[in-house]
Amino acid sequence: MRQKINRRFTGIALFSVVITTIVMTAVFYSQLKKQVFSDLAVVADLLTEEDSCEREIDNLRITLIDADGNVLFDSTVDGQSLANHLDRPEIAEAVSYGTGMGIRKSDTLSESVFYYAKKLDNGQILRVGKEAHSVVAVLSSALPMVLTTALLLAAICLMVSHYLTSAIVKPIDEMAGDMEHIDEGKSYPELIPFTRKIRLQHEEILSAANIRQEFTANVSHELKTPLAAISGYAELMEAGLVDEKEIKRFSGEIRKSAARLLTLINDIIKLSQLDAGNAKDTLDVVNLAEIAKESVEMLSFGAAKNGIEVMYEGDDRADVHIGKELAQELTYNLIENAIRYNKQNGRVTVKVQKEGTQIIFSVEDTGIGIPPEHQERIFERFYRVDKSRSKELGGTGLGLAIVKHICNLTDADVNLMSKPGVGTKIFIVWDRGSA
Repeated sequence: MRQKINRRFTGIALFSVVITTIVMTAVFYSQLKKQVFSDLAVVADLLTEEDSCEREIDNLRITLIDADGNVLFDSTVDGQSLANHLDRPEIAEAVSYGTGMGIRKSDTLSESVFYYAKKLDNGQILRVGKEAHSVVAVLSSALPMVLTTALLLAAICLMVSHYLTSAIVKPIDEMAGDMEHIDEGKSYPELIPFTRKIRLQHEEILSAANIRQEFTANVSHELKTPLAAISGYAELMEAGLVDEKEIKRFSGEIRKSAARLLTLINDIIKLSQLDAGNAKDTLDVVNLAEIAKESVEMLSFGAAKNGIEVMYEGDDRADVHIGKELAQELTYNLIENAIRYNKQNGRVTVKVQKEGTQIIFSVEDTGIGIPPEHQERIFERFYRVDKSRSKELGGTGLGLAIVKHICNLTDADVNLMSKPGVGTKIFIVWDRGSA
């Protein structure tokens, strides 16, 4: 960018210098031409006043022509050898208007000559000429000064171009060098929206990097616990250090740890797929009420073992653009969560309702509830209100994070109401009118 701006500034500067030099030369030549004609006019007037037209003056050609165009006198050549001059432009102009001027190549001298012609009172024409090479010599003598000035201007322009380029690029360099402390006051007003966008993206990238780092650390920790349990129990059994009575219990612990490990891996895979956005291609319209009923039926049997009642209320049909797989994941996770953190002989109420343009899916339990200070963070990955209780109940800490991802993917709002010791209600809203 810096080089491109510098090249353009330099190109504009040099172009301007060249144009200026040409214009200055043209103006100088124009003024010099006027001065030459003015000097020739003064000479003609003096010769007329002195009544001595037939004379020789250094570097000037004096010609006297009668009214018929015949040359009576020429200071350079024999006048009798010259052809009739009545057709010469400057002579014809003098005959018509009293004076005439012109620059043309002389047939006699074989070079360009400045001519000034004046009509005398007796009808004769006095013409004074000056060879062009003398004028060019004057112009040439000034050319070194013009070129020197042009080169000096070019050098100044190059330095100014370099300075302006640095001044223009400096705020951008500072912005790129310190994204954490961008001072908008030092930037250009036009760059402020761009600066804000870059800062926001930079903060988002840092946040995403921190989330990934934290997620990686949490995954490692969560995987280590069941793997260590499986490895420890298996090692004891392999070494023959377990009584036959304890083998069944150890086998059960290994099975539980393996099941926890499998659940955790499945949740991680699901979360990774949602992060990648691959699930968006599978979205289609499904009956959420039907899928919610299926999840209730699947989870009711296990919940009943702890005396927890799971019931469905609401409409029989509610179409949502979510896709069957994500709908199953969403409903299953929320209902399973409500069962897992419920109380003995508790209740879970699942509802799907249509209210105007909205579809509302809610899961309400009579469980342990969530303290207010934890409610904003429960949708974070691996976040647990009570870590020991959660692991004991088999929670991975990813269920609600998956729910949140699905809501973001399907343009749904997720809300929570909870009171410790009373229960929790999570409800998700899709607004079909805003689509």
